Amino acid sequence: MILPNTVIIGAPKSGTSSLFFWLNAHPEVCGSRVKETFYFHDRVHPRFNKNANFIKHGLSKYPDFWSHYAQEKIILEATAQYIFLNNPLVELSKFPSPPKIIILLREQSSRIYSLFKFNKYRLGQVEKNVSFETYIGERNNNVLEANPLAQSNYLEVIKRWDEKFGKENILVYQFEKMQKDKVSFMKQVALDLAIDESFYNNFDFFKRNETRSMKNHKLHRLGLKIQPYVPQWLQEKIFVPFYLAINSSKAPAITADEKEYLQRLKNEFKSSNKQLAAIYPQIDLELWK
Repeated sequence: MILPNTVIIGAPKSGTSSLFFWLNAHPEVCGSRVKETFYFHDRVHPRFNKNANFIKHGLSKYPDFWSHYAQEKIILEATAQYIFLNNPLVELSKFPSPPKIIILLREQSSRIYSLFKFNKYRLGQVEKNVSFETYIGERNNNVLEANPLAQSNYLEVIKRWDEKFGKENILVYQFEKMQKDKVSFMKQVALDLAIDESFYNNFDFFKRNETRSMKNHKLHRLGLKIQPYVPQWLQEKIFVPFYLAINSSKAPAITADEKEYLQRLKNEFKSSNKQLAAIYPQIDLELWK
């Protein structure tokens, strides 16, 4: 049974899409047919995993995502929501050879704001008159999967995965390092996965999942359904640029009130981030100031 030996589990809006596609381009990596399989989601979701999920099918349909496997060293999946869920935590740890777990983190206030803008302007899931602060307040008592503040306590979130997989099998990176120097970042990831890092010396990096304001959300949902069937090279060179040109515009700039609230959020996580950096010294807190 073909099962992934490397899984990117999150966090959402921290560059997981880019990391998946950049790794998937490597000749020693076989990525899943779709970036986010949602296979181990805690529930059956009509949009994401209705036809293939662990709840209904066990592991039987999971290998189908790698039907194109050709003996590559790394078998890769990336579902960013896994980091907050229980089912993937339990089931991935039961694999005969548990996979390496990749966690990509972003400074909390920036991640939460990016999530807000993505849901509001790209997906159209937030009413136009709802402010950033209201958005956070409405979700503050929800379960972990839907609570941006609880999600951003990275120390507690990662601790669950450490206990199941062991620290030696957890690879933690920072979104800000990726943004600062893509080549050095990806070469380090390649070294950590024991694949040829020189592949990224002259790599053509393509930005994925950028937050844009969609003109027609019905058309966007249709595009999301079609996307998995379009070859990656065609998406990057033609499909995505053309689609964004006709159905999107730049998202509104941040307001003064949003900046002030972001600073308050940032201060809330300083103490727990110091503890996190003590456990994972590769985290540079200077990048989160």
